Order: sequence, then C-alpha cells, then structure tokens
Amino acid sequence: MKLGKVLPVVLSLGLMLPFAGPAHAAEEPVVKVELTAPFALSSTEALTTMTFTVNGNYTVEGQPSFILIAGQKYFVQLENGALSLYRFGQMGMPVPLVQGVSTLTLTPSLPDGEAATLKVEGKTAYSYRGGLELRVGYKGTIQRIIPINIVGMENYLKGVVPSEMYTSWNREALKAQAVAARTYAVRKLNTQPGGYINDTVQYQVYKGVTNENQNSNLAVEETKGEVLSYNGSLIDAVYSSSNGGYTEAAENVWKGSGVPYLTAKPDPYDAASGTKDRSWQQTLTLAQLQDKIKNRTPAVGTIKKIEVKQTYPSGRVADLAIEGDKGELHLSKDEARTVLGLRSARYTVQANYSTPTPASVKELLAINSDVTTARKEAGGLVIASSTTTKASTGANLVIQGAEQKKAVSQSGNGTASQPVLTSVTFNGSGYGHGVGMSQWGAQQMAKEGKTYRDILDFYYAPAQITGEYGTQN
Repeated sequence: MKLGKVLPVVLSLGLMLPFAGPAHAAEEPVVKVELTAPFALSSTEALTTMTFTVNGNYTVEGQPSFILIAGQKYFVQLENGALSLYRFGQMGMPVPLVQGVSTLTLTPSLPDGEAATLKVEGKTAYSYRGGLELRVGYKGTIQRIIPINIVGMENYLKGVVPSEMYTSWNREALKAQAVAARTYAVRKLNTQPGGYINDTVQYQVYKGVTNENQNSNLAVEETKGEVLSYNGSLIDAVYSSSNGGYTEAAENVWKGSGVPYLTAKPDPYDAASGTKDRSWQQTLTLAQLQDKIKNRTPAVGTIKKIEVKQTYPSGRVADLAIEGDKGELHLSKDEARTVLGLRSARYTVQANYSTPTPASVKELLAINSDVTTARKEAGGLVIASSTTTKASTGANLVIQGAEQKKAVSQSGNGTASQPVLTSVTFNGSGYGHGVGMSQWGAQQMAKEGKTYRDILDFYYAPAQITGEYGTQN
C-alpha cells in the first residue's frame, strides 16, 4: 500500500505452510509472491524468458540428478506452451537441463542460510530470499511465465517494511509498520489460503533482499510474530501515508459495515508531522476529466459542471456530482479519489471557466451604419447594406459595428456566448484512503517519544497486540 514513498496495502491471496521450529513456537507462515518488479512490463507485454543467478546451491523438484550451482547463471524459457530450464554454458551457449514441464520449483539446499538467495534479472535486477516457483499462466490470451518467490513471513516483511516506510525513520514507527503489515498479511493468509499475491501496491510493495535495511530488519525482528487482534480475531490492519489530520471510518471508504478499530477522529500527530501532503493542489483539464470518466456509467457527455454535494465529518468527499450535457455522474466513498487519480478524498473543488473571445470566432462581419436588412432564413443569417450582402450559418459569428461587437448564436437570436468549463482545481490534504494508521502520524508519535505500542493503540484501539501470529487467541 504505497502512496508517495509510503503507501497503503491491500493483500488478498496467499499460502500458509509451516517452517520447522521448536515445538512450543508457532509455525511461521510461508508467503508466495509473484515477482513483477524486475521486469516492469507494460499492459501488453508478457514474460516469456527469465534469467536468474543462484547464490548458494538449489535443487529442482522432481530432478534429483543435478543441482543448480552457486554463482551460476540460468534461464527459463516458454517453449510451445511449456517451460524449459537452461544453464549458460561456455561462450554463452545454452545447455538444456529440464524441458517441457508446466511447473519448476527451485529450493535452496540450506533454506536458513544467508546464501539462500536468487538474483532475478530483468530491466532491473532484484535479489530474493527463499525459493522460486515458475508456472505457465496467461496474461489475457497470451501465455506467459509466472515467477513466484516462496519466502517465510519474517523475511517477506524485511522486503516489505522498507518499501512501505522510510528506513531512516524512528525504529518505533518502523516497528508499528511491521506489526500492521504482518497482521494484514497473516489475516489474509488465514482466510484465503491456496494462492499467491504479487509484489505491487495491489497487495504490499515487496523488493526482496535488494531493499532490506538494518533499521527496518531490526524492526521486523523485534516484533517477530506480533499481530493485532480484536475479539479473538486478527484485524484488518489497513494504513495509508497521511490522513491529512483526520482518520476516516472504514465504512465511509469501502463497502460494508464499520468496525470499532477503524473509526474517524482528529489526528493531531499527522497534522503536526510536516508531510508535504498536509496541503496539496492538483488541476485537471476538461480533457483529462473526460478521459478519467469515459468508462463510467451513466455517461455524461461533455462535462459542464462539477460540484461537491456532501462531505463526511472528516472533510472527505461523500458525493461528487459531475454534470454533463447528457447526464449526471455521482462518485462516492473512495471513488471520489481513485477515479480522478487524486491524492486523497479530503479536498474542495474549484471549477475554472472561460468565455470565448472574438479572437476565437470563425467569422467576423464588419457592419457600417447603413445596414438595411438583417433577416433570418432557413440556411442561417443574411445581413445586407447598400453595398454588400453577407450570408452566414450564424455559428461562431460576431457582428462588429461602430461601437460594439455582438456574438450571434447558432439560432441567430443574438445571445452572447456562455462561459465554458476548462479545468477543475482540487485543493486537499492527505495521501491515500486515510483509514487506520497514518504512516506520517506514526513517525511523529515516535519523534515525540511514543512507543510502537502507543502508536498502534492510537490508530487501532480497542485492538490489542498478541504474539505467535495470533495463534494464542
């Protein structure tokens, strides 16, 4: 869940498997994460070849006759709808190892060792702890390779926390971030087992070992297994970058009923944090607005007016009305932010209009004082004088006389041009949905001497911190 540098998270799928450990300890969940960061593919591109290097020896499931050697570079290629694994040999020539399979699973020989990492190469290279599973899948109708990192929860968080919060921030803020991210992840793993997530803002931004930092790693280690619970169940520990000085109730942002630990209230810590998103301004042209709502229903045609009809006590927009020449569209809850691509829904609206000037007209007719006739005919407008006769459709026509200019409407009735909406300026505060913990607010609390427990209590009370991934509930 990233917004700016720090952003909000929405995890939805995952797989939970046990790591070996002491009998009295809770089993650490294993997360499966589709890797997209190294490749940065466009919406029309599909991954068909992937190169990687193993740091440490790896085995290939179902292939006991060989191992992948530390420091060696390999690549997987999609061929005739199946996967083939190759090693780069002498002079870069490919050496086939496995061919014609639908899945490849690579497991480190020493799973807990520091050498159990892989470097995945694409437009950018990223290194990851744990194993790698490669599947054949589809992107629309195009076949592709799906690369999935198999990693323990705590190592997963070491790649998540520094992607969600500045590693230079106070350790207590980072610990609060670690507990919130762990809670959200484990909750989804428990309720929706059997799949995989990805490394984007659709879930949590994850960049593996490449993004790890000592400060954020210690925040993860010092809170190992800790999660937030309410009435014996893990909470929905959402968070965002900045709430603009006021948290929002979950039911005012998403569908569904509210929960006691995600409520709307003033946030003096976010307000005092100094985030650049405390006040922002964004202007969208009429063309940009039209493009953003082009697939929304009902269709409004050409936008004529945009107005905030209702707000919540937090100041966030509850109903944004967009009026056009063919209908009216209402955006409510988080759509008032996301559809228009705004930083938050806590904003006011300023519509900007312009009036057409003579410089923009298509036709200018100079009339002397001896005009004898001005009549409207079926084809348009005819103006005659003693020396000339001028016919016009009347569209965008301005008649210039000795003392004034007069715009003539298409109907020929002489009414003046009306102001035209050209752009809309949004003045707001905050970044993200504003529900749950403010990351900038957490940093401010830590700067004021509050602990990560204080931070989590302020943003998620009456939820409580529990250990062992919530299994003690």
